[in-house]
Amino acid sequence: MSSKYKINKKIKLSAEFGLRSRENSQFLKQFYAEIGAKYKVNKRFNTGLKYRFTNYYYHNKLSSQRFNLDAEYSFKKWNRFRLAIRERLQYEWLVHDKIFYYDEINLRSRMFFTYNIKKSKLKPFFSFEHYWGLSGQVKGLSTQIRWSVGLNIPVNKWSDFTASYRIIQQLNRNNPLTIYAVLVSYKINLN
Repeated sequence: MSSKYKINKKIKLSAEFGLRSRENSQFLKQFYAEIGAKYKVNKRFNTGLKYRFTNYYYHNKLSSQRFNLDAEYSFKKWNRFRLAIRERLQYEWLVHDKIFYYDEINLRSRMFFTYNIKKSKLKPFFSFEHYWGLSGQVKGLSTQIRWSVGLNIPVNKWSDFTASYRIIQQLNRNNPLTIYAVLVSYKINLN
């Protein structure tokens, strides 16, 4: 569940709460809470800053905190397709049993495609994301790729429901995993 508040035409505040599964939704992976702000530079380009706290359910007493700095560019529509590219600088640290575990900095590059179905409010999407390690155990290495496909369903003027399926492939780690996850969210726009 998320919420957004528009301060003015250029600045938006947001809050989001969510759940994610793993192993094709057989297990609950995490609960997270996130707050952020986005600044609209112009019609196609915006920047943002977010903070997220996450509790993981499959590891006893493991939580993470992170800060994100985003820059996103949306291209002009091609027929009914739209492409947006986002670069994210992410600093994340993990705590296990109330003791600092490790931290890392990643650069996350994402391509996000949407399709506007004629005479329908449904918006299918596809995204590809690549993680590049900038510090810690993964410095200078590709650490993860993600493939997502989903559908955004408007509920009313101020809210929508999103359902998606994600494949996450870990790279350059001890015992890398391939994770299949179902993601469901409900977003509220307070503007």
